[in-house]
Amino acid sequence: MWTSPARISRTGRTLALILSSMCAACGSSEPAAPATPTESAPPSAVAAGPGQVPGPAQRRPDRQSAPPETAWSSALAAAVAPAGECTRVDADRDGAFDAASCPGGPPEQLDCDDADPAVHPGTERWVRPGPFLMGSTDADAGADERPVHVVTLAGYCLDRTEASVAQVGAVAPAGWSAASTEPGVAARVTPAQAAAFCGALGKSLPTEAQWEKAARGGCEGGTSSDACDPGDLRPYPWGQAAPTCARANHAQVSPTGPRPCEGAPVVADSGDAGAGPYGHVHLAGNVWEPVSDLWHPQTYASAPQRTDPGGPSGEGPTVLRGGGFDTFSTNMRVSNRMSTLVAGSQVGVRCARPTVAPVPDPVAPIDTVRLSGVVRASGGLVGKALYVTAFAAGDSEGGRVRPGASPLAEVRLVPSGGPEQAFAFDVPSLGPVVLFSSLDAGSPAPGRPASGTGGVGRVADPVSTDADAGGFTIELAALPGVVPMPRTKLPGPPPGTPG
Repeated sequence: MWTSPARISRTGRTLALILSSMCAACGSSEPAAPATPTESAPPSAVAAGPGQVPGPAQRRPDRQSAPPETAWSSALAAAVAPAGECTRVDADRDGAFDAASCPGGPPEQLDCDDADPAVHPGTERWVRPGPFLMGSTDADAGADERPVHVVTLAGYCLDRTEASVAQVGAVAPAGWSAASTEPGVAARVTPAQAAAFCGALGKSLPTEAQWEKAARGGCEGGTSSDACDPGDLRPYPWGQAAPTCARANHAQVSPTGPRPCEGAPVVADSGDAGAGPYGHVHLAGNVWEPVSDLWHPQTYASAPQRTDPGGPSGEGPTVLRGGGFDTFSTNMRVSNRMSTLVAGSQVGVRCARPTVAPVPDPVAPIDTVRLSGVVRASGGLVGKALYVTAFAAGDSEGGRVRPGASPLAEVRLVPSGGPEQAFAFDVPSLGPVVLFSSLDAGSPAPGRPASGTGGVGRVADPVSTDADAGGFTIELAALPGVVPMPRTKLPGPPPGTPG
């Protein structure tokens, strides 16, 4: 059964980059983790232990097990209906036409609520009805982004920008308050608060498909306007070009760690250089955005084509989209999926105005297990934050995490200051995982990421997620080339503060 995770923090991709680019066995007194077991591996390939895999890994649907797709399929060439006639109704006389009267018209001229002059193309953008291609064939993409498939959506509207602090504050969802350091965009919003905010405005969180179509664009925008084609697999909201700081507020990848563009969220109404095909901004970077779907790695395999899908029914972790200001370039793609088991650096909100109710997908919500243990450091666990992160075993080989891999779950703790600290967090029951830990000891050395400045470590062998398990120990050791920070007690966020 699903149990609510402890308050969790920013993405573990910083840890992934550290471990993948610097060394294979950093931060562990144990030998390097073995390569992910295969069907032909001998039973001794993985050492047995509490909660660990007692032989070859079971072939379960872990996040990264599926091979990337490389060929275009004619089954994806769904037809695009003609745009149709425009009657150009403008009841509120704001200069924009009722979207329902001109569904195939230019989004910058369409009104999502023609009875309300406060709603116009500057606040909400219409997304034309019809098919689009959902998912990714990119080498960095996770298995939960495959297969690429056709999704057909009714027309809908999506806020052009992420919500501002003033907008969310006017509704004041229960438990939310603006941090004094935040700029104009609302951040540190939980998915429940985001849903309450949208509901109070008579809108809703977008479905995952609605979010991705707004970011990628429909099949009317590819090489052919009559059918879906390979040109409709645009990887970024702005098209094919690689992410830059002008296009997305993110963290650029470098051999020495992430180099943030801004290092914090920027105001909501900015980022025109990275606007999507319908005119929405900040669909890549800035703050993570919750959608209404539950996360499941096999949602896309539930049907070869889907119409107005709404994700699995029930309870479980929900999906976050778009990345944040400290999410890497490799994860700016529009298809990138994250779950609330690994909350982004900061979470904002963007609302949708649908015209039809979503249809549940025929997949059962995932189960989670509780993994627990201790992290140890000979010099004491002192710093800003202690992270424990779970990656799919298929994303780790020889102690290295595949660049671009998304963690399955993560917990952020305030360092205790003592030689060891207990951890416990919920992990999807999707096959073996590898547990890593990193200590952010404060200001990083020049050119180095903060995460890991106090040391990194891992559990040597893959850990089973068949049942709750404990007794794991992670020993932290300094990264090569990183000067350990002074062991000075640093103030951390109060308990329960999201990362």
